[in-house]
Amino acid sequence: MLPNYQIKLRWSDLDPNFHLRHSRYYDLASQCRLEVLANYGLTVKVMEDQHFAPVLLREECVFMREIKFTDTVYIKLTIVSVSEDGLKWTILHEFIDDKNKTKAKLTVDITWLNVQTRRLAKPVPQPALDMYHALMADQ
Repeated sequence: MLPNYQIKLRWSDLDPNFHLRHSRYYDLASQCRLEVLANYGLTVKVMEDQHFAPVLLREECVFMREIKFTDTVYIKLTIVSVSEDGLKWTILHEFIDDKNKTKAKLTVDITWLNVQTRRLAKPVPQPALDMYHALMADQ
């Protein structure tokens, strides 16, 4: 099972209603994804050296309970699916509190881009395939 990623909230993360502003969920999920990828060896440096990067196709958040400044919240990251060729994948980010209550669910559909050709990265680079296997084995 993947470890949960603890959110560190700042005063600037809040909206006028004193809860986490909607756009911050997306920023936190993105940071979580990059840190999890790096933990499995798929660092920004590796992607830069091999000329590929993840690109979002769809991003959607369902807000269930508000997150307040004093809340202790974690993101649980799960790979929901990977296409047969490894080109497209879906990740679920669950924002959960220390009482295991789900605060929000953010889903992203991602593909890989060759940053030199600006086309889909076909075939999918081996570090990405290795990361899928490692992540899916941990779940």
